[in-house]
Amino acid sequence: MSEEHEQHVPPARFSYAVGAGLGMLVGGTIGLFMDHFLIDALFGVAIGLVVAYIVRNIKP
Repeated sequence: MSEEHEQHVPPARFSYAVGAGLGMLVGGTIGLFMDHFLIDALFGVAIGLVVAYIVRNIKP
C-alpha cells in the first residue's frame, strides 16, 4: 500500500482536546443566552469528550 493511501490518525490527546474545546465553545455560547455560562460550558466539555471518544472508536 502506498503512502498516499494511508489514513493519518491524530493522537488521542489531540482528538480529546478538540472535542473538549468545541464542546466548551458551544456550551458556553448557549450558556451566555441562558444565563448559565459555567454550567453549560462544563456540560459542553463533557459532551465533547464523549463524542470524541465515540468518534475515535468507530472503525471505518
